[in-house]
Parts: sequence; structure tokens; C-alpha cells
Amino acid sequence: MSGPDAGVDVVLRYAEPAEPGDRFAEAVLVGRGDGAPAGPEQPSAFPQRPGALNALLGGANGEVPQSETAFQVRVQAPPGAEGLPVVVFVPGGGFLSGTGNARWFTSPALVQNGSVVLVTVNYRLGVLGHLGPRGDAHESQRPLRDLLQALHWVKDEIGAFGGDPENITLAGDSAGAWYGFALAAHPGASGLFRRLALVSLPWEPPLTPAALEERWRPAATALAGAGGLARAPLEAVLDAQGDLARAFAGRGMALMPAAGGPVAEDLHDYGTSSARLHIEALLLLSTSEEASAFLRAAPDEAFPPGVVDGHLRSHFADPAAAEAWIDRKRPGASGKERMVEAMTLHQFRLAHLELAHAATRAGLEVHLAGFSVQSPLPGAGSPHCMPLPFLFGDRRRWEDAPMLRGLDPAVFDGTASALQEWFLGFVRDGRPRAGGRPVPGFDPADPRRLEFGGGAPDLRAPDEGHLVALRP
Repeated sequence: MSGPDAGVDVVLRYAEPAEPGDRFAEAVLVGRGDGAPAGPEQPSAFPQRPGALNALLGGANGEVPQSETAFQVRVQAPPGAEGLPVVVFVPGGGFLSGTGNARWFTSPALVQNGSVVLVTVNYRLGVLGHLGPRGDAHESQRPLRDLLQALHWVKDEIGAFGGDPENITLAGDSAGAWYGFALAAHPGASGLFRRLALVSLPWEPPLTPAALEERWRPAATALAGAGGLARAPLEAVLDAQGDLARAFAGRGMALMPAAGGPVAEDLHDYGTSSARLHIEALLLLSTSEEASAFLRAAPDEAFPPGVVDGHLRSHFADPAAAEAWIDRKRPGASGKERMVEAMTLHQFRLAHLELAHAATRAGLEVHLAGFSVQSPLPGAGSPHCMPLPFLFGDRRRWEDAPMLRGLDPAVFDGTASALQEWFLGFVRDGRPRAGGRPVPGFDPADPRRLEFGGGAPDLRAPDEGHLVALRP
């Protein structure tokens, strides 16, 4: 814990395994709820291998020592904090990597200047998070239960750090956004946060029982001779996880929660699941070329016309209309560039628009934004995870991120300031701001998206809006 002039930056434990030594044991809440949480700890991360997007982001996750019991939160608060809004941020990483203790999430811009209390969270990952001896849906949702315990800890303890337990915004990016949305629909999380802010929420329905079985069986078989999933050496578990990631490349997520219990099969059928969200306001942000992050390293020849056309036919009710939109945006694009546009359109941009429509109809205040600042990295565009350095605002903590190399400092600083103003307004009272003025909420009758493109944010009608109805 830092001195009074610098505020607070401390790593604390939110849970312990119910049975020490059992890597699949449930997380049990720690803390007394009396304003005196357990003492600070050295930062750690749940076991993982280098992330799939390190070529864009850099390797900060790998700098943190790893532990199978890394049930930790990092709390940052400004000097003299009292009754401040709280942001609980869930980092992403494709369900396989990530930690709330990465240096990326050091944020004087949000904490000191924005006067909020920031909590970043660890949760179990990969095989250790989503599999187990039985291979059932309950086991696959272990990270969701970890995060539920972390939210209970924040509700009980954050007042000791100057946070207001009645004004908590849950935020996350990528897989962290997926978990944020799942928690907003989880009856057991009702009352633990008021608002939800999602960066690059992917349209990714929970696994079916058959899909989970398809992932569990090869991992269980591979580790059977080494003590099984429960007792195999950690390196063997991570090797089996790597094999799964390679086996499912291009075929969906290698590991993630399956449907069952609190994770409904229709979680990403936004027309029905929006009515179950126990929040008052929703913030959504996506980038203009999300999928470039996943496809950039693939060779161009992997995307002949038939592959792209097949993707359009399987994901759009009117493939010709989607293709025409892509051709207008990227005339003369290569097959890989067309696939980036198709995947971004279906899984992020149109999904966010669909969710915005559905959540507004369900009575929520919704704010929709896009991010289109282009990375100088060839072929990257504005990829998945691009907004994070701007949101947290300390470029020095991202100095090794290839996607930022060569970016004009003035563009970074101006965009970061605008993005933080928008986000902090939402966190404080549910009203994002741009240029000192409140931004109107999403209106299905006149849909608008606030675009962050490097200059002043611009509220405009999404030019792909007419395609929302074409998502099957």
C-alpha cells in the first residue's frame, strides 16, 4: 500500500481454495467485511502460456509469477478516496491467458485524474478453469464462480479503500467482456454491480455438451498416464491445453464455459437474454477491424474466394448484401482482408448493434461506441484490444506493444482523453460525456454510434446498421 500522497496500489487475496491442494476446488471468499481485509501480497497470475495476441500487445502477462492459487485483486485508489465510484475490470485473453496484475492496468488517468477506485481481477484460465474430472458444464463455469466471489469481496471490502459499494461498474474486454455479460445475466450476481461496460464483447454462445465433450476427452486422455487432469504436473496440463488450442484453431474457442445452470443456452440470443440483465445501464465498444488480431499472421492463400463466400453464406441471411457492404468499405480487398471484415461484422459490430437494440427494448440505458484509430502495424487496422492502452491511458506501460509503435503521440493522447471522458461519465452516473456534454443514449428509432477515430468523437449512424437483421 502506498503513502497517502500517492494513494493506494495494492494486491490482495479475495478467495482461497476450499480444499488446499485440489486444483479444481471451489474458491471460498476471504475477508471479514469489517473494513480490514487481509494484508497485501506479491502479484501472481494463474498458470498460462504466452497469449495468442502477444504479437500485437506484447508480453506483459508473462512477467507476473504464476500460481494455481492466484485468487487476487489489485486495488488502485487516489489519495483521500471516499465514496468514489468503483470499476471492477475483468481482463481478457481468449479464456486461456490474462491477469489483472499485468502492468498494462496501471492507470493514474482513471484513478488519480478520474477519481475512481479501480479493481482488476484474476480468475482461473484454460484447462484449470474449464475442465475437470467429470467434464461437465458446472466444471466449465469455474471462472465465472471465481469472479462471483471476487465481486462479493469488492462489495464487502471496497469501502475500506474509499470506494462506494453501491456504485460499482463491472467492465471487461474480450473474454473478460464475455464473463461480464454472463454475470449480468446471472441471478447470483444481482445487486453486486449497477452498470456494465464491455469492450469487444464477442458473439460467442456457450459450448454445447457435445462441444465440451469434444474438448474434455482429448485432454483427459492425454493426461491419463500422468496422474489425470487433477494430478498431472502443471507443465503437462499446459501442454495439453496448447494441443487443444492448435486443434481448434479456426474452429471456435478451444476452451470456454458450456451451457447449463446459470449459463443459459440462449445467453447470446440477445433478444431473449437482455430481459434477464440485472443492470441499469450498458456501455458497448468495438473496433473497426476486430478480427485482424486473429487473422493477421495467417497466409493470404488461406482465404481463397470459396472460403470467404462460405463464411458469408453460413453467417448472414443475405450473403450478397454483406458482401456488397464489404466491397464498399474495402474495394479490391484480398481474401484475408475480406474475411477480417466478415468476421468483424458478424461477431462484433452487428452483434453489438443487435444487443444495443435488444437491451434498449428491455428498458436499459445503452451507449454504443466504435474505435477506429489505425495501428501503424501493417495489416492490423484497428484490431481487437486496440482501445485498452487508450482507456487505461499510460502509454509507458504499453511501450513494447507492437500495435502502438509509430503511433503519433498527439493521436494517442487526444484519443485517450476522449475515451476516458466517455467511460468515466458512465462510471460516475451512467451518463457518458464527449467534449464536456452528455452523450445521448442509444435510440433504436435513430441508431447512433459514437466513433473514436483519432480526432473529436463523432456521433453517427452506423453504415452497416441495415445488416443487423441479416444475422441468423
